[in-house]
Amino acid sequence: MLAADVPAAAPLRQGERKMRIYFTSDTHSYIFPYDYIHEGVRDMGYAHLSSAFRDDAIIIDGGDLLQGSPVIRQALLSGRRPLPMASLFNAAGLGVFTPGNHDFDFGYDTLEALLSDMDAVPVAANVEDERGRLCIRRHVLIEKGGVRVFITGAVTDYVNIWDGEKLEGLRITDSVEALRREREEMEALRPDWSICIYHGGFGGGMENRGEEIAALGFDYLLTAHQHQVIEPFEIGRTIALQSGCRGEWAAELELGSDGSHSERLVRCSASTPLKERIVAVLSTGVEEDVNRSLSAVIGHVDGILEDKGEVESAIHGSSLADFINDIQLTLTGADISVASLANEPVSIGPDVTLGSLLASYPFSNNLTLLSMSAALLRKAMERSAAFIDSTPSGPVQSPYFSPGKKERYNYDFYRGLSYSFDYRNAVGERVVRMAWSGIDLIAHPETMLRVVVNSYRACGTGGYDAYREASVIRTYSEEMQDLLIDALSRPNVAIPSPTDFTAIY
Repeated sequence: MLAADVPAAAPLRQGERKMRIYFTSDTHSYIFPYDYIHEGVRDMGYAHLSSAFRDDAIIIDGGDLLQGSPVIRQALLSGRRPLPMASLFNAAGLGVFTPGNHDFDFGYDTLEALLSDMDAVPVAANVEDERGRLCIRRHVLIEKGGVRVFITGAVTDYVNIWDGEKLEGLRITDSVEALRREREEMEALRPDWSICIYHGGFGGGMENRGEEIAALGFDYLLTAHQHQVIEPFEIGRTIALQSGCRGEWAAELELGSDGSHSERLVRCSASTPLKERIVAVLSTGVEEDVNRSLSAVIGHVDGILEDKGEVESAIHGSSLADFINDIQLTLTGADISVASLANEPVSIGPDVTLGSLLASYPFSNNLTLLSMSAALLRKAMERSAAFIDSTPSGPVQSPYFSPGKKERYNYDFYRGLSYSFDYRNAVGERVVRMAWSGIDLIAHPETMLRVVVNSYRACGTGGYDAYREASVIRTYSEEMQDLLIDALSRPNVAIPSPTDFTAIY
């Protein structure tokens, strides 16, 4: 696998025996310098970020394009081809692409469309294509500027859990074992440098196996998935890093044939002038199409569906969360519904646009109906009850709930249940009231309940291992965003009655 397989870039300066590499991940098709939540321009978006890349560089991306921003949602709904982010990657000169878990969310055909729209070489050692149409490689060997670099990659093993039935035609194998074989095969190729792209991060478990992969001994481990900005650091002989999300950061590596190297993270600036080939992509009407769809009013509410803030909503409840939970209960007939809200609090109403709805619920989620005991549900609820700490000055968001990353979306709101959290108690002992249909569930932990959660929570994501112990009754194909749009399109949308929840602090 030769450098000619990767889109060519301008040569390095004469006598400069170095290779320059840029790495991004988790763009989620954020092309423009907007987050669609806050007003105004922000330092983000792949258009401005990639315009700062040197033309003599090799450009790598670690996946998660097919979910997240209104750009990709509008493109998928309208059938727009080529996909806008793929066109932007091509204009930027992307050379190597390792798919992320969300790139498998829509099945084989959509992944095939994505990869065929891109000029980059797809590299994933643990993705086996049973239909043989994707041309995914286990590694590439790039030679440029007198430097030979071996690049391999893998996606998190959790794709098997999250996307199960959507993987027809594909097989996701053990990431560590697949990369171990690549590390062994690399020896015969004798590169100057080795790079592993891993769409996963750190922290243990099968979802984030960065420590295990670092132990294999690649020179660089470029991680993704967790949306964290992690400065380069050493794990044994391996230099590891993570470059955030939404086109806000990139990693820049400079590798010499003499063993010299440097690595740093660079921040996107919305003031960076756009390259002409980037402007050409943006002039195809993508932004206009997105803005038109986002500004459309989809419904009206008799008031405001409120999400007042991370701490305030966790203490006093949220009518937006109640509304979402009511939709889940109506669809599934569950006894109890569980829902989470976005990191950035967004209230909506009385007039609701598509943009405000997607800002308040940015997740591409399906639902799963579980059968579980009250004891198991209480175990899951204790995870949510760890979100707040009681302090002498009042309740605060716990720094231990999700160290290193903002994860308000891993705090859950419950509906169909009367419950209380006592934040003065130790973590794991905070659920002090649970009642359903007149039954004291703490006194009767054997009571069986039908509980609806989103598909990611059902997999145990976010520290909710209890849900993995439950039995699956049914999964639902409907997208929650579509269900919310349908519900808001009906006349006389009322504010739901508050959930019977109390916080003690």
